[in-house]
Amino acid sequence: MSSWFDQRRFFSEHLRHGIKTGLAAVLAYSIVTVFDLAYGFWGVLSAVIVMQINVADSLQMCWNRLTGTAIGAAIGLLTLLALPGPGWPTALGLLLSVGFCAYMTRYNPRYLMAAITVVIIVVAGSEEERKILFGIYRILEIGIGVGSAFLVTVLIWPHRAGSTLREQLRDNFAEASRCATILVEAFLSKQTSVSPDLLHDVSARTRQARDLLSKALGHERLVSSEDLDALSRRVTALENCVEQMRAMLHVLNDFDEGEGYEIIMSAQVRELAQAVSEVMVSIGEGRDAALDELEKAVAAFESRLEELRAAGVTRRFNLHKLLQVFSFLHAMESMAKGLLKTRSNLAV
Repeated sequence: MSSWFDQRRFFSEHLRHGIKTGLAAVLAYSIVTVFDLAYGFWGVLSAVIVMQINVADSLQMCWNRLTGTAIGAAIGLLTLLALPGPGWPTALGLLLSVGFCAYMTRYNPRYLMAAITVVIIVVAGSEEERKILFGIYRILEIGIGVGSAFLVTVLIWPHRAGSTLREQLRDNFAEASRCATILVEAFLSKQTSVSPDLLHDVSARTRQARDLLSKALGHERLVSSEDLDALSRRVTALENCVEQMRAMLHVLNDFDEGEGYEIIMSAQVRELAQAVSEVMVSIGEGRDAALDELEKAVAAFESRLEELRAAGVTRRFNLHKLLQVFSFLHAMESMAKGLLKTRSNLAV
C-alpha cells in the first residue's frame, strides 16, 4: 500500500513538473515575441533548462544560469573584440574561451552555463557589427527565460525542498525506530549478531535529509513558510540516532561467538527502547509527545544500572565483554538523552 502511494505521489510530482515547465516555456515565448527578439528561442530554452521539481533546485539553477550568462557574455564579448571576424579567429576564440569555461567548472557549475553563452555570442556574433549590443540582447533573452522559470516555480504548485524533507522525515524516523528495536532485541537475546547492512537504508535516507535541508536553507528561506530551524533540529536528531545505532551495531557484531549473557536489567532496557521508539516516531511525524515516559525510562535505566554495579553483579563478566555491554548500553542511553534534548528544543 505504501509503495502504491509513493508511486502515485511520484507520478503527481512529475505531472505537475511537466505542466509547470510547459507554462514557463510559454511565458518566455510570449515575452520574447512581444519584444520581437531575434534570438528569442534562447529565452525559451533557458526557461526549460532551469526548471526543476523542487523550488530550491530551480532557484539554484536560475542563479547559476543568470550569473553564468553574465560571465559567459563578458568572456564572449572580450573574445569577439580580441579576435574579430569569422573563420579561424572564431575557431581560436572558441578554443580558448570555451576551454577556459569548461576548466572552471571544476570550481563552480555556473561556468557550464557560461560556456553555453560564450558559444552563442562568439558563433552568432562574429559577423555582427554592433557586438556589444548583440551580447546585451542575448543576456536579456536568457534573463527573460530565467525570470519566467522563477515566477512559475514560486507561484504555481511550489514543491519546496523543505516540504519534501518534512514528509520524508516521518518515514526516516519510523525506519530508525524499527532498526533500534531490532538492535535492542538482538542485544537482549544473548547478544545475537545482526546484518551489518541493517542501517544501510536509514543512513542513506539521513544523508538525503541533510542534502534537502542544505538546499532549503540555502535557497528557500525567503520563499518558504516551513519552520526550517525546527526541520534542522529534527535532521540533527536523526543523524545522532543513526550515529548511536552504528555504535550499537558495531558492538553487537563484535561480541565473541558462543553463548551470550542474559541481561538482568532487560526490563529496563526494553522500557527505554519502547520510549525511545515512541519519541522517534513523534519527532518524525512532527507532533508533540509526552516526554515523561522517556524521562522515567532513562531514570529507571540509570537507577537499575547503579544498583547492579553497587551489588557487584558485573563481576561475572570478563573485562572485554563488560566493556562491550556497557558500550552498547551507553550508546542506547546517549540516543535517548539526545532525543529528550531535541524534543524539548522543538517544544520551545
